[in-house]
Amino acid sequence: MGQDLEALRGRFGARYPQWLLGLLMLGSMAMILASTSINVALPAIMDDFSIGRPLAQWLSTGFLAAMTSGLLLAAWSQARLGARRTVQLGLGVFGLASLLALVATSAWQLIALRIVMGACAGIIQPLAMVLIFRVYSEGGRGMALGLYGLGIMMAPTLGPTIGGYLIDHFGWGAVFWLPLPLCLSALVGAQWLMPSDRNRQTPGVDLWAFALLTISVFALLGALAEAQRFGWLALDAWLPGMIGLLCGGAFLHRSRASSRPLLPLQLWRHAAFRNASWVALVLGLGLYGSTYLIPLFLQTVEGYSAGEAGLLLLPTGVVLGLASFLGGWLSDRLSAAVLLAVGLLVFALSSAALGAAGTGSSFLVLCFWACVGRVGLGLLLPALSTGSLDILSPQELALGAGTITFVRQLGGAFGVNLLTFFLEWRHLAAGGDSAAEAQAFEQCFWLVGILFMSAVIPAWGVRAAKHRNR
Repeated sequence: MGQDLEALRGRFGARYPQWLLGLLMLGSMAMILASTSINVALPAIMDDFSIGRPLAQWLSTGFLAAMTSGLLLAAWSQARLGARRTVQLGLGVFGLASLLALVATSAWQLIALRIVMGACAGIIQPLAMVLIFRVYSEGGRGMALGLYGLGIMMAPTLGPTIGGYLIDHFGWGAVFWLPLPLCLSALVGAQWLMPSDRNRQTPGVDLWAFALLTISVFALLGALAEAQRFGWLALDAWLPGMIGLLCGGAFLHRSRASSRPLLPLQLWRHAAFRNASWVALVLGLGLYGSTYLIPLFLQTVEGYSAGEAGLLLLPTGVVLGLASFLGGWLSDRLSAAVLLAVGLLVFALSSAALGAAGTGSSFLVLCFWACVGRVGLGLLLPALSTGSLDILSPQELALGAGTITFVRQLGGAFGVNLLTFFLEWRHLAAGGDSAAEAQAFEQCFWLVGILFMSAVIPAWGVRAAKHRNR
């Protein structure tokens, strides 16, 4: 029984947009819970399966990389299958993978399941924004987006905190069953509230391009991970690297020749969009890299339990939500370039302070500087959307929004991988003991700060390029 939004609005009345908004928030929160809560479980998983950081980081990067690839299938899936089938299929597979993770007997089984979960998250998440724009077409869209944004900010706030507490009492498996109640609620609610209309004539997705891009991303990530373990001259390191580069080149060649490319490369003809893309890469690294580094640092160096590490991250999520509202308000009053530069510098200050704090710093000091970093991210998020899309034509806006999200997620996947590589390198170079590990974490925080400071130049170029193109 296919139903569009108008039919559902007639069935459920004036309250239908609010019901749908609540359902979309449930589904998105389940995905984000799974994405962020894994970080507080990494030390426990490493101990249980006797693995090191180079392998354990795949639990985070594998999810992010698969989510990045899944984003490219979201628009096609919604058009071809319909919103209801897309959500039900995605959440069903996501929930099944979460259950299977509870009986996994090896690290690679967990990693494979996390990759499946990430792909489902990538396909589902963009659907929420599309439906909000459609169902609130007659007004109230700004408030709906604000409520949705506030809701999904709660997931990375509560995920590590609740997950850390559950890990202390029930083990690392808790982070896999934690999102299941939300998944089940969204899965059932989708049967009544999601539109099921679809276009069976939707042109097929370029599967060759998708395969080339996916292989390229995972091969390059694999090369970095294996280089951490065996060195760059090992076959396990340079062979995946060569495959990744070749597939990446083939993807770019195919995209240039395609009339319907997965990634619209023509967007990068705009200088402002190129500069904003550099900022998006760094933002992804900071957003996901800090969420990966801080819990690991607190547990392996400072001796915090998973619950204590999660508790420290609780205020940071609240601050991020408030700062995002502030950033949205300021983006109507200040140029995107100014907000981007300020946000980058604030986050760089936070990372440098965490690096300079050293071991033995108090809970409040570490929490304060982590919160300062979230202020910077809150300023960056709305400014990046404004700066990257303001230069584009109305016909390019949807493509630009999807592309900048893809670039940000790509920065997150490679950022976690590169930070792990740097962390292991500095740890071994300093002697490989506990003091060396503390020093390596400090240098990682400094590295993140330097990368954010280096992005100030392209961030300022967003405004300069914008004015030149006018």
